[in-house]
Amino acid sequence: MKKYISVILVIFVISSCNHQGSENQIKPKKSNITESVYGSVKITPEVYYNSQPLRSGIIDSIFIKEGELVKKDQILFQIAPTISVNVQLENAEINLSEAKSNYLGSNNLLKNIQLEIKNLEENLLQDSINFNREQRLLASNVGTQANYELVKLKYDNTKIQLELAKQKFQQSKSNLGNVYKKALNQIKTEKDEITDLNIRSKMDGKIYSILKEEGDFISTQEKFAEIGSHDQFIIEMDIDEVDITKIKLGDSVLISLDAYANEVFLAIVSKIYPKKDNLSQTFRVESVFVKQPNKLYYGLAGEANIIVSRRKNTLVIPAEFLLPNNRVMTLEGEKNVAVGMKNLEFVEILSGIDSTTTLIKP
Repeated sequence: MKKYISVILVIFVISSCNHQGSENQIKPKKSNITESVYGSVKITPEVYYNSQPLRSGIIDSIFIKEGELVKKDQILFQIAPTISVNVQLENAEINLSEAKSNYLGSNNLLKNIQLEIKNLEENLLQDSINFNREQRLLASNVGTQANYELVKLKYDNTKIQLELAKQKFQQSKSNLGNVYKKALNQIKTEKDEITDLNIRSKMDGKIYSILKEEGDFISTQEKFAEIGSHDQFIIEMDIDEVDITKIKLGDSVLISLDAYANEVFLAIVSKIYPKKDNLSQTFRVESVFVKQPNKLYYGLAGEANIIVSRRKNTLVIPAEFLLPNNRVMTLEGEKNVAVGMKNLEFVEILSGIDSTTTLIKP
């Protein structure tokens, strides 16, 4: 595992540790100390995703190029339709045409039943008139029972036929309506399948990479292109697990990019991922630029120093004056000291000596 070094930036308030009398003697000096945590840097778009198809197939056409800006819903590439897809759509269109004709056409079954109902209603009206007349004649002892029974039978039969015709109409209307709705749904499904062959962008952004070519087979699990925001970037930092607990949201970050030599950019910690990458044994931390450089590219590398603590007016000595086991050499001999922050250049002294103590370089 790569060893990351906690860097301590020291800014002297009074002056740096000056030599007292000779290059091998100094006195500790008061200074402000800033402790920071090191991390490797990678620049990534603020938002990005991998474009993948909803259907597997052969890539028929690619409509974009790497580096190109695209709009949301813009077609990126098209998968060639199979013969079965075209046949299924054609069959669905035929079924829809038949279902629509049967349900809504000028000579559909429902209109025939409605005509039958109308005729039966007219017959029932006439049969009702005849029945009422025979009923009055029979009550007046003018008509015969036989005629009455015959007219009544015809009247009752017409009522039954009318009721059956109405039931037939409702049942046929329901059945034909369902068939029509299913045909509509089926053609929508077939058209959606063809629409799914056109893969569109989910966002306004830039095409950072295209991983396939025309004629290639692509499955629903494969990536076609990487698309991300083109003008807003974040800083991904990999932090050693021994340092991750020192970092908190809002910490200031000093960013050095290989592409911008001798420049340092200020950023702020915006996200700390809670899970360690077992392969690199590091944690991912994100930060955002306070003022983003004018030109950035996906994948730019660099280094970060995350400022995790500051101490003002504390005692420090050059690191080369510290002996093993936290001891220093004075004019009176070796002394034990308690140390705080330190790096390759400087060490914070917590106790054991003061600013009047003369130290001798080992």
